[in-house]
Amino acid sequence: MSLRIALIGGVGHTNYVTEGVNELPGAVICAVAPGSVDDDPERLQRLAGGGRGARFYADYRDLLAAERPDIVAVAPAYHRHAEITGAALRAGSAVYCEKPLALTLESLAEVREAWAESRRPLGMMLNFRYIPAFLTARRLVAAGAIGAPTVGYAQKSYKRGLRPDFYRRRETFGGIIPWVGIHAIDFLRWVSGREYRSVMAQPVKLHCPDYPGMEDAATCLYELDNGGSAVMSFDFLRPAGAATHGDDRLRLLGERGALEIRGEGTLELSTAAGTRSVPLETPAYGPFADFARGVLDSAHECAISAAEALRVSEIALKTREAADSGRRVRL
Repeated sequence: MSLRIALIGGVGHTNYVTEGVNELPGAVICAVAPGSVDDDPERLQRLAGGGRGARFYADYRDLLAAERPDIVAVAPAYHRHAEITGAALRAGSAVYCEKPLALTLESLAEVREAWAESRRPLGMMLNFRYIPAFLTARRLVAAGAIGAPTVGYAQKSYKRGLRPDFYRRRETFGGIIPWVGIHAIDFLRWVSGREYRSVMAQPVKLHCPDYPGMEDAATCLYELDNGGSAVMSFDFLRPAGAATHGDDRLRLLGERGALEIRGEGTLELSTAAGTRSVPLETPAYGPFADFARGVLDSAHECAISAAEALRVSEIALKTREAADSGRRVRL
C-alpha cells in the first residue's frame, strides 16, 4: 500500500490523521503547509513526524501543484475549510476535512460543486461513528432493540479553555452549533436512522464578552421524519475542574425500550426485561484509516460518505440559522 498524504493546517483534530497513518502500512505524510495565520509552522512539522521526509510549503497552493498528494487533510482556521477543500478536490486529491465543511451555505454549495466535478473522495473529521458505544447503539437500534426511535436527547458539553483568536468572531469561528453541535446532530441522526424535518433553536450568550462570536450554549428541538422529536444542548460551560474535557451523552427511546450513553465507555439498554450494560463492539478502523481505505478501494464503504458529510454540514448551518433568526427552519 502506498499513500501520500499532505496536511494543510494544524488547528483541528489532526491527531485523527497522524494516528491513522500508523494503521496504514506504506502511508506517509509527504508535505505540510499552513492553512491560515493561526498555524504554527514548527507544530506542523512536528505533526508530520518531526519533518522526516515531509516538505514544508509556505503556500498550500504550491503544495497542491508540486506534490499532487493522494489525500489532503484540511485543518486550518474554520473559515478556510471550504476554500482549501475546493482547491484540493479540483487539484485531483481526495480530501479529509475538519468539520464543518464550510461556514456558510453558499460556501458549502461551492464545496458540493467541487466534489461533484472532481468525483474524488471527500470525508470529514466526525469521530463518533467510530466510538464503540455509539457504533453498538446504532446496531441495536437497527436490530429493533428499542422499537421505533421516538424521542431523543443529546448533549455535547466542553470546557471553554484557552481558544485561538479566530474564535472571537462568528465569521472565522462559525459558532457553537457548526463546531460543537455538529457531533450530536450527526450521532443522533446516525444511531436513530431517522432524518430531521425541521429545527427550532435558542442561542445563549451571557459570558466571556471578549469572545463575542463564541456562544456559551445552544439548545435545539428537531422534528424527526417519523413524527418523533429530539432535544439537544451544546455548551462551553463544563467546569475547568471536571474529570474530562467533554461530557457527551445520548438517550434514545422507542416503544420497546431505551438506550443511554453517558461518556464514551458505557451503553445501557432498558427493556421490559430490565436494564443491562451492553458489551461494546469495536470498529475495524479508526476515522482516517477508514477514509483512506475508501480512497484506495472504491468498493470500501466508509462510515461517513461524502454525501453524509455534506448533509450534516448543511443541517448544522441551517440549525445555526434557526438559532440566529428565532424561526423554525425546514431541513
